[in-house]
Amino acid sequence: MRYVGGKSKIAGQIAEVILASTPHRHLYLEPFVGGGSVLAKMAPHFEQTLAGDAHEDLMLMWQSVREGWVPPAVTKERYQELRYSTEPSAERGFAGFGGSFGGRWFEGFAQGGFNGTTPRNHQAESSRAVMRIAEAIKDSNVYFDQRDYRSWPTDCDGPHVIYCDPPYAGSLHDYKPGSFDTAAFWEQAARWADEGHAVFVSEYAAPEGWESIWSAQKRQSLIVGSSPRDIRTEHLWVRSGKAEA
Repeated sequence: MRYVGGKSKIAGQIAEVILASTPHRHLYLEPFVGGGSVLAKMAPHFEQTLAGDAHEDLMLMWQSVREGWVPPAVTKERYQELRYSTEPSAERGFAGFGGSFGGRWFEGFAQGGFNGTTPRNHQAESSRAVMRIAEAIKDSNVYFDQRDYRSWPTDCDGPHVIYCDPPYAGSLHDYKPGSFDTAAFWEQAARWADEGHAVFVSEYAAPEGWESIWSAQKRQSLIVGSSPRDIRTEHLWVRSGKAEA
């Protein structure tokens, strides 16, 4: 699924940098799995992968896809039904992100544009994107779970490789309803690094004690031809002096 903040266009670069920086291939943890682009590049290289998110519907979607479910290209009518549903489900998780404008949770039914002379079907495109992720990880040992990022156990099985793609600081569109405490996140990331894990964080900026080991310009908007102010520099941050585990 494409969404603002997604890593589909730079996932390969991020994975290449992380893999070059870490010798261990036992356990990979991604506590903000989102659209799964980086997961698809990383999971095949590890014995075990843990992937999670706090958003219940999103995790129901990934768990169902892992079990063979194929997201339907939801119609506008079905999108509206799911938008006002109070029952979490895999289909609602797919529609809420994959069927919405900009990939923002039920912000409006994505429509418009052409592929050549053919009108685009954004929902079908998102379904195919999800299935490409499923295909990429089908032979990997991946476990999906709905969790707050702070609840993953990291005190067993030796050093982990942890990649975090949290909501951008100050974002108006967090990956789940409610606010996200960016300062608390960085404190947790520092604890993981201090425990001996290799921690990598995607963000525009980081607090003192973190250093950028890779950067790339990235468009914030999914609208083709959007203004230069929508382009920002994304970094991959590591705890100073602790890139390896």
